[in-house]
Amino acid sequence: MSDAPAAGWSLLYVADPMCSWCWGFSASLDALRRARPDLPLRLVMGGLRVDGEPLDARLREFLAHHWQEVAARSGQAFDLRGLEREGWTYTTEPACRAVVTARAADASKALPMLHAVQRAFYAEARDTTDAGVLADVAASVGLDRAAFESSFASPAMRDAAAADFLFAQRLGVRGFPMLAAVRDGRGEVVSPGWTPPDELVRRVESVVGPSGD
Repeated sequence: MSDAPAAGWSLLYVADPMCSWCWGFSASLDALRRARPDLPLRLVMGGLRVDGEPLDARLREFLAHHWQEVAARSGQAFDLRGLEREGWTYTTEPACRAVVTARAADASKALPMLHAVQRAFYAEARDTTDAGVLADVAASVGLDRAAFESSFASPAMRDAAAADFLFAQRLGVRGFPMLAAVRDGRGEVVSPGWTPPDELVRRVESVVGPSGD
C-alpha cells in the first residue's frame, strides 16, 4: 500500500475514557483505523470531570439518559449497574491518567488501554476510578502490572495527565470525542462528536485523500 495520498497527514483524537459518547465512538474509530492504518494517531486525554462529582440521584438520571441514547445510536454495550453505586464520586482523572501512563510506557498501548478502560467502565460496570482496577486493565492489554501501578501513582504521571487536559483546553475543545486531521501544524476537525463508522471514514478521506491501495 502506498501512503502517498495521505503524505504528511495524521489524526489527533481528544477523548475521555469515561465519556459515554467516546465509548460510542470507539467502534467508529476502530473502523477508521482498519480502513486507514497509514494515518498516525495522536491520543490526548480531555479531562471530562477532573474535579469529580458525587453520584447523586440527579447525576444518576442524567447519565442513564445519555448512556441509553449512546447505546441506541452506536450499538455499544452499557451495563447500568455501574450507576447503582452509593457514595461514589464520578471523576475521570484516574482513568485519563491510566491512559497517559500506558502511553508513556508504550505508545502502541495507548489506544488499546483507552478502549479497555471504556469497556471496563461501561460494559462491565467496573470502578475505573480505582487504581487496582486500572492496574488490572493495564495488565489485560499487556503492560506490566507492578510497573504500571508505580508509574500511575507518580507525580510525573499526574503532571502528564494535567498537561493533556491543558493542551485540549488550548485547542478550544469543548466536547468529546473530537477527531481532527492534521498536517503541517494545522488541523481540520472531521468529527466534533460521535459519527457513524462509514461516515467517519468518508469525512477523513474527503480531507486527506483516498487510500493508496
